[in-house]
Amino acid sequence: MQNNINRVLIVSGGTGGHIFPAAVFGKWLEDNEQAKIFYMCGSRELELEIYKSLNIKPYKLSLSGSPLGSRSPVKIFKRLYELLKSFYEALKIINKIKPDYIFLFGGYISFMPLVIAKLKHVKLIVHEQNAAAGRVTRIAAKLGVPIAAGWQECFGIEKIKFITAGIPVREPIKYSRSDAISKLNIPAETANELLSKNIKIIGVAGGSLGSRSLMNKIFDAAGELSAAAQSLEHEYYFLMLGDAPKDYDLNLNNIYFTGRQWDMNPFYSLCNALICRAGGSTLAEALTWQIPAISVPWPGAAENHQVRNANCFYDLGGGLVYHEDQEDARLAELIIKLFAMPHELKLINLKPCEALAKLADTALIDLQE
Repeated sequence: MQNNINRVLIVSGGTGGHIFPAAVFGKWLEDNEQAKIFYMCGSRELELEIYKSLNIKPYKLSLSGSPLGSRSPVKIFKRLYELLKSFYEALKIINKIKPDYIFLFGGYISFMPLVIAKLKHVKLIVHEQNAAAGRVTRIAAKLGVPIAAGWQECFGIEKIKFITAGIPVREPIKYSRSDAISKLNIPAETANELLSKNIKIIGVAGGSLGSRSLMNKIFDAAGELSAAAQSLEHEYYFLMLGDAPKDYDLNLNNIYFTGRQWDMNPFYSLCNALICRAGGSTLAEALTWQIPAISVPWPGAAENHQVRNANCFYDLGGGLVYHEDQEDARLAELIIKLFAMPHELKLINLKPCEALAKLADTALIDLQE
C-alpha cells in the first residue's frame, strides 16, 4: 500500500470464517506496511471470544445480528433498533480513529460501516469469503466499491466487478503426530490408538456455530466403519473439533472430542482427511494444508453459498461433496471413497494479503485487466 496509508479499520464479525481472515490480513498490514490497525465487530459472545483468543481488542457495536436473519417479530424489531443505534456508534468510532481505508470482511456487521464510508468518502474495499456474494457485498458492488473474492466465482456479481484474491489464512505450523497429540492434551489411551500406523484420522469441523445434524451423520458413519473394521484396509478415527454434546452416550471407541480449539495447527497436523461444513475459510485452510475433505454444505446458508463454496473446492481437486438430504448417499461409503481417490489439490497461485493491498492502492482499478 502507499506510504501515506497509516490507519486502517477492519470490520468483521459473526463467525470465525469472517474474523480469522480479517485478523490474518491485519497482521500482514502491521508487519509489511507498518500500518496502525483497528478492528470493529458486533456484540455476539462468540465473536468477542474469537477476538480475545487473537489478543485483539475490537471496537464493539451493539448490533447482534441482521434484521433479515430472523422470523421473530420481536427479534426483528430489536435488531432494527440495534442497527439504528450502531450507525451512530460506528460514526463516532470512524470519526475518532480517522481511517485512511476501511476493509469489510463480511458478516451482518458490515452494512453501517459501508454506509458511513460512502457518506464520508473514506476509501473502501470489500473481501467476500464465499463463492456467492452476501447482501452487503452486492450493495457495495452496485455502489462501485472494489470487491475481492475468495474463490474463482462470486455469484451475484458481474465478473468484471470483482477480482479473485483468495482468502487470507493462518500460516500452517506442522507438528509431528506425537507433538500434536500432546498439544491437544489427548489422554494416553486415545493417544496410543492415534499413533497406530494403520489409523486414518478424520478431523471433523462443524463450523464456529457447531452443527448437531452433521454430528449425527458422523456418529452413524463412525459406527458403520467401526463394525466393518476387520474387512477394511484402514481403521478410521474421528477427531471431533469442539466439546461433546451433553447427551453424548453412544459409546463409540473411534471418536474423540478435542474441546474448543483456537490454535488449529495441532488439529490439522493430525488429520489425514477432513469432514467439514463448506465455509469459505475452512475450505481455504484445507487447500493450504493440502488435506482432502468431504465438504458438507449447511442447508441454511444464505444464498446457498456453502454449496457454491463446496463446488469450487471440488473443482480444485479438494475432495468430495456430501449433501445431508441425499437419502441414497452414505457418509461411510464416501469416506472410504475419499481415501481411495488420487488427490491432486490445486494450490491457487494467489497471495490474498498482497492482492488486497494492491486493490486498495488502485481503488479505481480496471477489473477487466
